Amino acid sequence: MATKPANRYAARPRTDARSTGSAKDAFIDPSSQVADEISKLTIRLPKSLHKDVKASALTEDVSVQEWIQDAIKQKLARKTAS
Repeated sequence: MATKPANRYAARPRTDARSTGSAKDAFIDPSSQVADEISKLTIRLPKSLHKDVKASALTEDVSVQEWIQDAIKQKLARKTAS
């Protein structure tokens, strides 16, 4: 006698972790950020520029996210110093 399969439509247990469901969430470490809430920003770059950013991040041994954050901070610091 075959057993009845588990209800595949049953509600899944909820977790308290905030997630968008994206696999990228696994690579973002919010604990490394300041107490500010994290905000996502999507940008479009030419492939050649994206490739250059990746290469620079690799040579500096940082993630692309950290590299872009540092670049933005530097640009804002120059703007406020002017």
